[in-house]
Amino acid sequence: MARVNISPRTRKILEELAERIIPSGGPGYPGSQEVALVDRLLERIAGNKLAVLGLKIVAWSWELSPILLFRFKLFTKMGPDEQTRYLEGWENSRFMLRRYALFGLKAIFLASFYLQPQVWSKIGYEPGKCFAQSEKGGEN
Repeated sequence: MARVNISPRTRKILEELAERIIPSGGPGYPGSQEVALVDRLLERIAGNKLAVLGLKIVAWSWELSPILLFRFKLFTKMGPDEQTRYLEGWENSRFMLRRYALFGLKAIFLASFYLQPQVWSKIGYEPGKCFAQSEKGGEN
C-alpha cells in the first residue's frame, strides 16, 4: 500500500481534531489514539492524490479558522478544553454552513473509526450479520 506523506504539522492538526471528536481514554471504549485513527485515515486515502490534498486542505482550514473568526489563535495552540468549546461553538452555531462544516469533519473521522475491528464489538457489530437475531432464531 502506498504511504501518504504529510508534514508533522499537518499530522498534529489531524490528531488534535480527531482527539476532540473521538476522545481517548474512555471507560471501556477505544478513542482516536487507541485505534491510531489518523494512520488508519491516511491508509484509506493512500494512492488517491486528490483525497490527500483535500484532507490537507481540510486540516489547515480548521487550523486557521479561529484566526479568521477573530480568536487570534491557531486551533493547535488552544488547550484541549478550549478546542472542545470552539468545536461546540460550530456545532451550536445559528449558521447552517458552520454546522455542516463540522458535520463533514466528524464524518471524515467517524468513517475510519467505525471500520476498526476493535470498535465493532463495542457497538455490537459482527461482520456478515446485518440484523440482530431474535430469541426465537428469526430475524427482526
